[in-house]
Amino acid sequence: MSYLDTIIESKATIEASSDVPTNQKLLLIELIEEKRIQIEAKADTFHYLYSDIVSSSDIFDYKAQLDGFYPAAQEHAGCCVDIFVSFSKLTPTVELQNWLSSAIRMVNCIVTHYLQEVLNVEPEKQGDYGMERSRYKQVERLNVKASKAGRIMFNLYGERNTMEHQIKTDPNDTGKKIFVPPNYKRTLKQINKRLPEALINFDEAYKNHYSN
Repeated sequence: MSYLDTIIESKATIEASSDVPTNQKLLLIELIEEKRIQIEAKADTFHYLYSDIVSSSDIFDYKAQLDGFYPAAQEHAGCCVDIFVSFSKLTPTVELQNWLSSAIRMVNCIVTHYLQEVLNVEPEKQGDYGMERSRYKQVERLNVKASKAGRIMFNLYGERNTMEHQIKTDPNDTGKKIFVPPNYKRTLKQINKRLPEALINFDEAYKNHYSN
């Protein structure tokens, strides 16, 4: 019996048991279900996470096109799944910062391939932005099928930076540094609303290109 089979059997046993208090039963079932999802997601963490975020399994076959980028995209997706087992489980806590960083790195594999192989342009630095964030701004400025995704990811990159840079100059004393806690609730709201839109737009852009 595999580990996954054991987990599924354990869940069934607990559900059928009358000896375990209801509140403990619900907690155990939830923990077992999360573990089951994590194990099944490992088969293709990229496909699992992408499908989970856009609420559809009918997504573009990125594995067939991303080539060398795909293993990296899977690794970053795996990090997301290890932090929060599903998109609906995201919480406004410090873990959100690490989740968003990994999600952005996953999407970075998509946007780099999109620039080089779909649009046939070299990624170029945009203004004072770093190279990674510049790729999203470049896609936005090119006014192409995935420009909406570029704009959204550029803004989410800004949200990630805000969470990471928590030490700021005191406005009342420029010689002093202060800690400014991130507004995790605001960031979570942006992620929940905008990230699915970005991935749906990338999905549409890729399908449009490779179907022609």
